[in-house]
Amino acid sequence: MLLQLVFEILAELGLWAAKKTTRVAEPVRPMPGLVGYILLGGALGGVSLVFFRHKFAVPVWLQIANTVLSPIVAGFAMVGMGRWRARRGQQAILLHTFWFGFAFALIFALVRVRFAA
Repeated sequence: MLLQLVFEILAELGLWAAKKTTRVAEPVRPMPGLVGYILLGGALGGVSLVFFRHKFAVPVWLQIANTVLSPIVAGFAMVGMGRWRARRGQQAILLHTFWFGFAFALIFALVRVRFAA
């Protein structure tokens, strides 16, 4: 769970910094954003395998619990990050919503469950 949160926060920092440097006047379209976050979650799940090749939870029931609970925790963490940024007067990104944070973390977890040794 901690690994997913770390990677999601790093992604949030990078994406927020990229959004801050670009001033796009077009409205944000959620569906392409969702596809992008799913792809990013999968890619970062793969990158995490380079550094952490083995599963942290060996029993199958712990892997299932982690796959279910981690995206929920990550979704709420991203909502909290969005609220924190809003209090500071900073612009939110799509990842600051529960469902986008959940989707990112779910794909990350599924990649790790499937491919970790």
